[in-house]
Formats: sequence, C-alpha cells, structure tokens
Amino acid sequence: MLDGNRGPLPAIAERASVMADRFEPLFWYITFWTAAGFLLVCALLAFCCVAYRRKPGPISTPRILGSHRLELFWTLTPLLIFLTFYAWGVWVYDYAVHPPADAPEVFVIGKQWMWKAQYPNGQRVIIGGNPQNMTEEDRQNIGALVLPLDRPVKVTFISEDVIHDFGVPAFRQKIDVIPGRYVSTWYQPTKLGEFHVFCDQYCGAWHSLMVGRIKVVPAAEFEAFLEGKGGAQGSANPVDGSLAHKGWQHFQRLQCQSCHMPNAGIGTGKHPRAPSLEGLYGRDVPVKGGTTVTADDQYIRDSIVNPGKHVVEGWERVMPGNYASQVSEDNLNELVAYIKWLRPGTQLGPNDKAPAPYGAPRTTPPPAGSTGGKQ
Repeated sequence: MLDGNRGPLPAIAERASVMADRFEPLFWYITFWTAAGFLLVCALLAFCCVAYRRKPGPISTPRILGSHRLELFWTLTPLLIFLTFYAWGVWVYDYAVHPPADAPEVFVIGKQWMWKAQYPNGQRVIIGGNPQNMTEEDRQNIGALVLPLDRPVKVTFISEDVIHDFGVPAFRQKIDVIPGRYVSTWYQPTKLGEFHVFCDQYCGAWHSLMVGRIKVVPAAEFEAFLEGKGGAQGSANPVDGSLAHKGWQHFQRLQCQSCHMPNAGIGTGKHPRAPSLEGLYGRDVPVKGGTTVTADDQYIRDSIVNPGKHVVEGWERVMPGNYASQVSEDNLNELVAYIKWLRPGTQLGPNDKAPAPYGAPRTTPPPAGSTGGKQ
C-alpha cells in the first residue's frame, strides 16, 4: 500500500510510543500461543488421519476408558495460558486508560471527513480531510497534530456527526469517537517524526480521505508552537487566543453572565436565579433527587445542551433548553474550557474588560512623532 506523503506503508508499523512498547509484547505473546495451539491441533489431526485410517481386513475396536490425567492436562493447560492473557491484558489496559495527572489536554473533534484539534491556548489544527468540502480557512489550516517527545498528552475526542475512530498504528492505539459523548486517551511519543492517523470506522462516502498525521517534535519546539512562534503543525498561522478566552466571548454573547453572576449563591442576595460557576470544575455538585454529580467535562456539556438533566439542589431550572441549536461542538469545547478555567474571583462581569492577549503591549505607546517624554 502506498501513501502519497511518506511512500510505502510498512507491513508492521514502527513502535513510537510508550503504549506501543507495552502492547507489542502482549500482541506477539498471544499470537505465539494461538499459532502454536493451531499448529498443534493441525499436527494431531494429520497424525490421527494417518495412524487411525481404515485398514483392510477384520477390525476389532478396542475399549477406551479414557484418562482423567489427560483430560485435566488439556483443560487446565489452556486455562492457565488464557489467564496469563487476561492478567497481562488488564495491566496494559489499566495503564492505557489512566493518563498522568499533569498531562496537558488537547480537544479533537471528528466530522465528515476531517479531524479538528484545539490546544488549550487556542492553536487550531485541521488534520486531513477532503479539500472540496472545506472552507478556505480550513484549507489554510490543514496540518498535523503536534505532540512533544517523551511527554504525555491527554487527548479528548467527540464527534460532530457520526461515529468515527481515531487510529494511530505507530502508537498501537485507536479509540471510537462518538457524537454527544466525550472520550479520551493519552499519548506519550518516544520517537521524533511523522506518523499516520486513520479513521478506523467507516463513516461515509469519503471515509478513505479521513486520514492525517501526527508530528512529534522536541519539547522546546512544541512550546514554541504553542506560543505561536513556529508552524510545526504545517501552517504558519499564529495562536489566535485561548480556548477559555473564546469561551468567555460565547459566555458574553449568549448572556450567560446575566444569570451566572460572580459569587452568586443561595441566600447571598446577590442573584436569585443561578449559581456561580467559579471553582465549579472537579467539585461534587448536589442535584435534585438526592444524588451528587462530579462536575467534569461531560457534566458541563450536558448542563449547556440539556439543562434539565442535572438541576442543582436549591435552584430552579430557568435556563433555556435551546442552546444545542445555537452553539457548535467547537463552541461547546470553548465554553467548557472557560468554565473549567474559572476560579474564585476570576469570572468577568458583563461590564468587565477582557485581559490582554498573549504578547500584547502592557503600556500605551506614545503618539506618532512624540519622543515619549525624552528631550
């Protein structure tokens, strides 16, 4: 099989991540025992076909009483081998589903037929896709998912339309990307270079074009990319503001601050309609019905698109239920990022000015032609 960007695809993809190094020995271990079992059965079958074939002359069938020892051997031996599959598999799976606590998070949205990645500080990357179905802005941003060498990165996925699957053969990892539900995995690359990304779930007529690449760069180059100082993703576009800042803009546009005021709470008298969102993320929230829900990404998303699903104890549901039709998946990710970012005392009010973006001057420059106060 040929790839127009990198030449022939290898029969066995190279290993380029920590997870690949853990998964690969288990894969070949299972392959060895299943192949050995298959060959043993075939050999015994061939032997019995020859040794016990019908022979000329009178035949007397011997009485066979069986052997309990033999039965225990062929029952327990495969069982013990299968238990090693299970134990080793649980160890690999447990490692795969628990990213390090300090791993930075990247959001990836799947849509027919491309991947759209957003980094925490706002850098956006379009991974693959069919150029005929893209806007000019999307075509200018086609690139690679940039990851740092030897550093873990958590990647959270969601689909905008149908079920997709984000597969990276060199990392030995794939994950189903589902509409309306956040799923996540994490990568820790161990080799520099570019690696294939495939959609491993048929998703429509142009499924074959839903391919892309991951580019692994040194840590210093990755930091420069996040600051907008390099075009490691394949585009020279600079960072255009953080996800949280974009979320704040949507927060203001949708008039969320008219109900969710800073420091609002039951009995404070500051606002009677909705609780404050400052410090919400990660908290256990008591909801009506006597249960408690952890305020994670999914809880925040559900509270926006389906506000009646979890109504906070002590408050009434006054939030409209039509926000799902007013915001896209990109907008939802940005709103979630803003609410996650909110800490006590950080929520901007309706009349507050947004903080200056990264790299903006902190002082007003002197008027043109002025010496700036110097003679």
